Amino acid sequence: MDETNKTYLIGELAAATGVTVRTLQHYDNIGLLPTHGRTEGGRRYYTEEDMLCLEQIIFYKYLGLSLQEIRDKVVNRPKLSQIERILQDQEVVLYKKIEEAHASIAAIEACRTAISAGKYPSWQLLTASIRTLMNCNLMDWSQYSFSDTQKEILCKHFTNEQDAFDLYHTWRVLALKAVTLSKSGAAPHDSAAQDLAEAWCKMVAEVTEGDTEQIVAFAQLQGDRSSWPEGDRDLMETFQSFIDQSVKHYLASRPKESKDE
Repeated sequence: MDETNKTYLIGELAAATGVTVRTLQHYDNIGLLPTHGRTEGGRRYYTEEDMLCLEQIIFYKYLGLSLQEIRDKVVNRPKLSQIERILQDQEVVLYKKIEEAHASIAAIEACRTAISAGKYPSWQLLTASIRTLMNCNLMDWSQYSFSDTQKEILCKHFTNEQDAFDLYHTWRVLALKAVTLSKSGAAPHDSAAQDLAEAWCKMVAEVTEGDTEQIVAFAQLQGDRSSWPEGDRDLMETFQSFIDQSVKHYLASRPKESKDE
């Protein structure tokens, strides 16, 4: 028998794909996956082509697309270029959700940092900072006008999107900790602030790798803060003075051998 002509009763398709019969009936009713026909006994049946369509529906549901989006974008046999666009758009949506989750985790870490220092977090400022984090993300930097030199250096350092995302997340965690400590009354020389300064210096060292060109490129980026995405710029300006003072004290208190490494 030609496999392409194989048909499935609704229960068989449900068992083969892990989808419930009720779900298949719902997909039929809303026109997402209409049955190919009915047997002489009036039972719904599906074809191999229907199974392939269902597997696409399952895949895109895993990615977070709504049934309406799947019906509008996917079921009508999109071209490969259209599929690529669908995946790119959904990737952006998922990265935003990941960043929102990371922002919440960063807030928890910031609160714990303040508490471990014996300080009450500044709830009002912390809430405002979280709101800022939720309203900005790494994708906003696509609008920034990087110089050709900066692009070349950044492309060498960030070999994939995950590398850039990891750095961005690390920066935001430290930023929120700095905001929380500074507004909770911590001094730059306090142990919590010095732990933060050490983490900040480690981040900078990992990013620049001690390379002069990279240091210059990131310094230029830092100096052009007026062109940053608004949310990240506002956040940086909130804690810049505190982190500068903390790092200055941290570097001054290190043994000479450590400074020369």
